[in-house]
Amino acid sequence: MTMVEKERLGFLTKLARFDWSLLVVAMALSVFGIVVVYSATYSSESQDFRNAAFSQSIWLLTGTAVFFVLSFIDYRNWVKWGWLFFLLSLPALFLVLGIGQTVNGAKSWLRIGPISLEPADLTKVGFVLFGAWWLVRTKSRGIVFAAPLVAAMALPTLLILKQPALGSAGVFLPLCFGILFVGGLRMRYVFLGVLCLLGVLIYAYWGVGKLGWDIPGLKPYQMNRIRTFFDPTLDPLGAGWTINQSLIAIGSGGMSGKGYLKGTQNMLGFLPKNISYTDFIFSVVGEEWGFLGGAAVIAGECLLLLLCLRIAFAAREPAGRAVAVGIATILFTHVFVNVGMTIKVVPITGIPLPFISYGGTFLISCLAGLGLVESVWIHRKPEETTLGGA
Repeated sequence: MTMVEKERLGFLTKLARFDWSLLVVAMALSVFGIVVVYSATYSSESQDFRNAAFSQSIWLLTGTAVFFVLSFIDYRNWVKWGWLFFLLSLPALFLVLGIGQTVNGAKSWLRIGPISLEPADLTKVGFVLFGAWWLVRTKSRGIVFAAPLVAAMALPTLLILKQPALGSAGVFLPLCFGILFVGGLRMRYVFLGVLCLLGVLIYAYWGVGKLGWDIPGLKPYQMNRIRTFFDPTLDPLGAGWTINQSLIAIGSGGMSGKGYLKGTQNMLGFLPKNISYTDFIFSVVGEEWGFLGGAAVIAGECLLLLLCLRIAFAAREPAGRAVAVGIATILFTHVFVNVGMTIKVVPITGIPLPFISYGGTFLISCLAGLGLVESVWIHRKPEETTLGGA
């Protein structure tokens, strides 16, 4: 058999093992996202906003190509160089602090010609690969395992907080915890981490919400968002306005919505145009597509999470489990926080909804993450369970 025949046979084997459900669900959400982005920017006078749906379509095609490339290359090759991918993502975070573009109060973007990139989204995927690499490298499941990973998490978190982008920075904590947990961190350390998290939540609720304390390191406008979460009347025309209009939009949508391009909160600009197609796009979904539309979006996101976890359980290698759980954690955190802040379950932090919100870097990073998860499934060893077939 010639080398070409072997490569062709290898490709056909991979294609036969391909799990199309991941791609189909992601594409369905992404196409629907483009439809909603068009609606959210339809009445805007800004040409940049009106071109958003077309730009998102281009990003979707690019991200799909990235998905296939990462899927058919063995994920172990990416994990092998995980430390390098993570390190290469850090200079961009330093660079954005100096020459970054400020959008909605945060200097989070790098402008390269006509393209704007948000390095934090790429760093999240880089951290997943780094965590998987470290999991393979160390045999310890105690402090020797946890400390370097926590230290590696702290660096991008602090850099992103300096932008300041509280939402993106907040993703790294559950992401790190997810990798540590699936890596087999000893339960006493898991318990200690849960206690620390409870302490932070209690401080946020009583200290910030009831007593008016500040959280060290946060900007005044970020503190205002958190305080307004507890009492929207503190800033009824600022942070309180946004959450109130979001609640009105979602509530007025009823069961089936007002109809496409017929949402008054969206079309008349009561929901601010600069965020309605990004961080608050779920509010547009709720108003125009109603409870059924919002539930369908959440169901689609949850299905993606379950598919990622299914692949994580199917993988027997620690690196494969870490990759699948890491990507699932990123998606879960984004969905929970984004939907939560539009319905006043969590404070406004500025974080996009996977595959629905506008944003090229984020869409590509999500599809890249799913490509890595798909690679875990395709390149699993023969003795690994198929959990229902491949």
